[in-house]
Amino acid sequence: MKALLFIQSIIIEGFAIYLLNSSHLGLSDWLLLLICHAVACASFTGWCWLILPKKYCIPLFGSLCFLFLFSLLLPVVGIVGTACSMLLALYFPKKQHSNHWQSIEALSLPQSPTEETVTHSLFGAGALRDILVHNDSSEQRALAVAAISHLPRQQSVPLLQLALKDAADYTRLLAYAALEAIENQINEQIANYKQRYQQQPLPDIAYNIAQHYWELCYLGIAEGILKKHYLKQAEQYLRLSVEKKIGASNSLLLGRVLLAQQRPEEAMTHLKHASQQGLQLELVVPYLAEAAYLVKDYDKTREYLSLLPDKNSSQLSQLKEYWL
Repeated sequence: MKALLFIQSIIIEGFAIYLLNSSHLGLSDWLLLLICHAVACASFTGWCWLILPKKYCIPLFGSLCFLFLFSLLLPVVGIVGTACSMLLALYFPKKQHSNHWQSIEALSLPQSPTEETVTHSLFGAGALRDILVHNDSSEQRALAVAAISHLPRQQSVPLLQLALKDAADYTRLLAYAALEAIENQINEQIANYKQRYQQQPLPDIAYNIAQHYWELCYLGIAEGILKKHYLKQAEQYLRLSVEKKIGASNSLLLGRVLLAQQRPEEAMTHLKHASQQGLQLELVVPYLAEAAYLVKDYDKTREYLSLLPDKNSSQLSQLKEYWL
């Protein structure tokens, strides 16, 4: 059947070409030429459809129409070109590789990681987290904790807290020591700034002290009563800073500290000051929306969220979509 259709289409198309070479063609000759070409295209379309892979035969009407019109609108060229491509694909198919994956050498963590090796290595925060959660080797998990301690604080602290739940005692102790080192480092910086503030009570120094207290709470190092104490200390030094110099940064941070203490009315006042000082809306609007939500002013919450730009973090964009 396939061979018959192919031979038939070639013979009829050849007859049409023979008619076209005649010196005098009347209206009936042109009509006969068109009919022969259409019949050849139909026969060729049937041959093509029969040898096509099944996934290309659906939809039936669309595939037949495309093959027929392509051959009809490009006389000779359409049939010859399609036949060549079909026959080449049929008898000289592209080689299929049996292996769809490539084995590579398993990478190991450095024995003595430094900040530079961690920053420029293939093991980012996500890879190190996977090692902590999924790796069966306690030695590899301990090496991951050592590497995590060289990451920036915002990335390292959540991973170190995850390592505190590890089954191996050595890994837990290593994570605890790293967290304690971070806390001691921040407390030393606070002590140094306090000494400088006693000698010269500048608003910028008070702001730096409050910022470090806030970092202890924001990173999750301090919890419970200790966190409440640090938040009160941060509020105290921020108020000292705001009294002498009202700025966007200290007003925003004071608003965030008050929000953390569940005091949204006071927080909203300072957050509005931060916005009036020229701070970008996308930096202050999420906290204004949170404060409005805590005081159950949902209309104001919706209004603040509408001010968020469309291109923002995925969580904020999802929150905006939910409210609006």
